[in-house]
Amino acid sequence: MSKNHHHANLLIASPEEAEVYLRRFCDSLGITLANSPDFFVFKTETFGIDEARELRLLAVRKSLTTTIGGKKIFLITPTLLTHEAQNALLKTFEDPFPDTLFFLAVREEGLVVPTLRSRMQTVHLHRETKSQYGEAEEFLSLSPKDRLIFAKKFVLEEKSLPIFLDNLLLLLRKKGVKKKSIESVYNLSRLVSNTALAPRLIIEHLSLVL
Repeated sequence: MSKNHHHANLLIASPEEAEVYLRRFCDSLGITLANSPDFFVFKTETFGIDEARELRLLAVRKSLTTTIGGKKIFLITPTLLTHEAQNALLKTFEDPFPDTLFFLAVREEGLVVPTLRSRMQTVHLHRETKSQYGEAEEFLSLSPKDRLIFAKKFVLEEKSLPIFLDNLLLLLRKKGVKKKSIESVYNLSRLVSNTALAPRLIIEHLSLVL
């Protein structure tokens, strides 16, 4: 693995793939992450503005030890990355901190706004498969009646609504559907991060508007 690295890295990967990559990357630099107080992991369902502010405070702080070569390393693997958090990360990445490396992992490059992507080095780790859109692809193939059954099953199986909405948004963009439909899904995905809306109601609503 190359020892060249950027201060901010965008990993297109699952959280598990990102962690394996980071550990191998650090091994190539002779860095051991285990039990280091300078290795920070943000493995949250939603990475919002509060998490982005916490990350910046930790990044500003001096390295506590020399256990990882005097570097601070951040791994961020959220299910949902809010627009507000991306704006905050943009400000953090624009002004790099000495000996600080950031690794942000998302499933699809399109989930990160272009201005933030431009400040990062992008690394694609996972292979694209036919089922990469999961339930979103199945949902769009169903009749309105079957979509309502799908909504009930989705809730019973306790699947992730943010992941479903992200994949649905990406799939609609890929298919080139009407802008109004894309905006409906995008607005719902933003609502989900800030409210406790019932997943079944959201999917049933989409069954009617898409």
